[in-house]
Amino acid sequence: MLIHDDDGRTPAATSRASRRRRALQGAAAAAVLLLVVAGVLTAGAASFGQELRDGDQLLPGVTVAGVEVGGSTLEAAADAVTTRLAEHLDGEVVLVHEEGTWTTTPRELGAATDLDQVLADAFAGTTRASLPQLIATRWFGASSQLALDVAIDLDAGAAASLVAEIADGIDRSPTEATVTWQEGAAAVTAHRDGRAVDTAALTTALATALEDARVDAPAEVAIPTDAIPAALTTAAATRAGSAAETAVAAALDRPVSVTFEDRTFEVTARDAGARVDGDAVIGAALTDPDTPPQVVLDLTSEDLTETVAAIAGEVDIAAASATGAYRGGQVQVTPGRVGRAVERATTRELLATALREGSDEVALPVADVQPAVTSANFDTTLVVHQSERTVELHRGGQVVRTWPVAVGTGGAPTPTGTFTIGAKRFEPTWVNPAPDRWGEDMPDRIGPGPDNPLGLRALNWNRVGGGDTLIRFHGTPNEDSIGEAASNGCVRMFNEDVIELYDLVPSGAMIISIG
Repeated sequence: MLIHDDDGRTPAATSRASRRRRALQGAAAAAVLLLVVAGVLTAGAASFGQELRDGDQLLPGVTVAGVEVGGSTLEAAADAVTTRLAEHLDGEVVLVHEEGTWTTTPRELGAATDLDQVLADAFAGTTRASLPQLIATRWFGASSQLALDVAIDLDAGAAASLVAEIADGIDRSPTEATVTWQEGAAAVTAHRDGRAVDTAALTTALATALEDARVDAPAEVAIPTDAIPAALTTAAATRAGSAAETAVAAALDRPVSVTFEDRTFEVTARDAGARVDGDAVIGAALTDPDTPPQVVLDLTSEDLTETVAAIAGEVDIAAASATGAYRGGQVQVTPGRVGRAVERATTRELLATALREGSDEVALPVADVQPAVTSANFDTTLVVHQSERTVELHRGGQVVRTWPVAVGTGGAPTPTGTFTIGAKRFEPTWVNPAPDRWGEDMPDRIGPGPDNPLGLRALNWNRVGGGDTLIRFHGTPNEDSIGEAASNGCVRMFNEDVIELYDLVPSGAMIISIG
């Protein structure tokens, strides 16, 4: 049986309709509620987004350079990130070298960041946030999960300037060793290698260190340098100096034997005071280190004067003149002796050449030295007997002529001893020998003639070995003085006698004057 309600429907039908009606009513209520909630959420999210934009705030969940800055204002975010960046920007980089230390930081080298742009980009996320994003963030705690990094740009020019400054303080040119000849030896000064900063490597190392710099962990960079070797090292200069000293010593101390009969004298260039251009020898040793340098001796024959004189002193033998004496009415002769003498000029030349050119031996040139007076000189001898006032001509051991003479007075005696005939003068001119003494009343000169005090001939007396004595055999116009001690030292003769003497006696004949 069907049961109907008042509208004619059965009770079952009525119940189903009621349920449908209630369901519709509930759905409508839920829809209304949903609309209300959606409106509230939307309005709240929009207000939240506006507040963020008006407050210059970043969306929650934003990190910049590893710093959580979500919800922070741009100013606060900038402060926080700047503090974090300072840990790097103010981190020290220490550049180390034995010549000094340089310290810098990224900030000192003008490092710049794009923090302002990064924060602007982060805030752009706030301004561009969609309504669903804002609702999710505002009502449901969603995070933007935006992580931004800050780029740090280094000033390449400032870094290059620092590298240049460091190079200027460290770079140095090499100093070559020197070797010079001083006081007969080589003097060496040491070399010093140069160095140059490897600016490319240093620039790279500095850039890396600046990137890694941290305040709590300073970075240290060893400054790389390249050695610049000196062209002439101390070792090479020392070797050249040693080679020069060896070569010079060998040249100066090489002996040359000077031989005479069975005797030998050794002479070295050093003994003679030879000079060398040591710097030239060193230069040769530097130019060709593998070849012993040549040494040129600066040595002249004059440098050997003393050396040759010393040799001659041991070799020379003085010649001895023959001597004559009047005994028993005869001239008795003691023979002389032939000497010998080193030819010094020739020896000096030969020895200088041998020392310079490398010869080992020089034969000593020696010459015979004849005596000034030989036995032959006494073949013709005049013997003056002053006490007897005569002069005898001895020839071949016999008296062949005797002439009377006048001799010197007591105040001006005729000298005694052995003399020789020097110049023979024909009709001589008399020159006043004592115009301020005994000849003061006589003219300065008297020419040849009968009144000439020297008569018609004059024969000079010379000392044995040379030198005029101013004593003469001569004629005289004062014939009364013959046989007397009347002259001023000369031996006066009659004119005819002195002419005879002049013709018989040669220059070089001997005179023996006896008191």
